[in-house]
Amino acid sequence: VLFVNAKQGAGIHALHRAIFKAGSHVQERRERRGLKSRPLRVGIIGYPNVGKSALINRILGRKRARTANTPGVTRSLQWIRVRTDESKTSLAKEFEL
Repeated sequence: VLFVNAKQGAGIHALHRAIFKAGSHVQERRERRGLKSRPLRVGIIGYPNVGKSALINRILGRKRARTANTPGVTRSLQWIRVRTDESKTSLAKEFEL
């Protein structure tokens, strides 16, 4: 369980680490089986109007998902691909939200 505050950015770094740590485990398992690596799929669920889209935007570091103070702005499923390259290596880490 991770506690985050998407509005102020508290806990986002720990969330990034947890996502990438889980992703590396999945990728290692796929490599052992002889499969190609693929983006890790991350699900964000919660009650309506609690800041799920704000959390997505905070993880990405830019405004990608629409947000507003009124409920019902993002009612549909969103697939957002994120790619970050590690510094000084050719390995790319990907996950989808």
